Amino acid sequence: MHYVYEATFEDHPPVVVRIAASYGHAAMRGAARLSRLLRPRGVPLPAILAENLDGPFPCLILERLPGTDLGDVIGSLSKDQADAVVTAVVAAQRIVADLPSAADRYGYAVSCQEAPHTSWSQFFLSGREWTRARIVAAGIYDVEEIEPLFAVLQDMEGVLNAVAPTPFLHDTTTKNVIVTAEGRFSGIVDVDDLCFGDPRFAVALTWVALLTRGLPLDYTATWMRVAGFADDRLFRVYLALILAGFMSERGMQFNRAEVDTNSEYDQRLRQFFLDTLAQL
Repeated sequence: MHYVYEATFEDHPPVVVRIAASYGHAAMRGAARLSRLLRPRGVPLPAILAENLDGPFPCLILERLPGTDLGDVIGSLSKDQADAVVTAVVAAQRIVADLPSAADRYGYAVSCQEAPHTSWSQFFLSGREWTRARIVAAGIYDVEEIEPLFAVLQDMEGVLNAVAPTPFLHDTTTKNVIVTAEGRFSGIVDVDDLCFGDPRFAVALTWVALLTRGLPLDYTATWMRVAGFADDRLFRVYLALILAGFMSERGMQFNRAEVDTNSEYDQRLRQFFLDTLAQL
């Protein structure tokens, strides 16, 4: 959906030009709304320098935060540097968690009133057929191997439905958390919407992203400790669901990228999933 460029100048700091496809108006408006809501509260998002939200290709011109995605540098960070980054992410998440929420609204949205699901279990169960269909279409994995996970998910429906719809930044993973070459936290980018549900889901997403890239998991362990999160069965279900989601994306073609069918990676991803499933 998005085409993102860095523009450099002789007499001006660089800026980011973020252009959406013709169907991306909602995402761009969401990014602008959340910037105006969260930046004054202390969430370190880039400043919006200019915007055109109503044109055929909506766009934002943004402050260029110094640095690059966390995943590009995390392997070279010292423990103190990594701890400082994750502490800053937790601080931002706590600010977001204080936003209003509705008792019966879950999922991805700019505000709680717009969240699409009436329970946290529905958020996950609604994606079952989509995940199955992708795995079958790609033909890389046996779809029967993921069926036990959906049985566990069904069994835990009551546990899932007891989760409060806490707002959180769902995409602060190995991407979108910007860190300088010197190892300093710079800010967070690409916040087009929030998720309303269990904030541990963002940790689980980051955990899987690190695991599948062979990067150290100390970062997410620190996140769990600093945030006071429990590594319980439900958290392990999140890990398995996300791994199944990664499996469902294999063989798909996104953003005009070449379809990657690296068999060694696929075997490792399958084993990560089966090992996590066995823990449930």
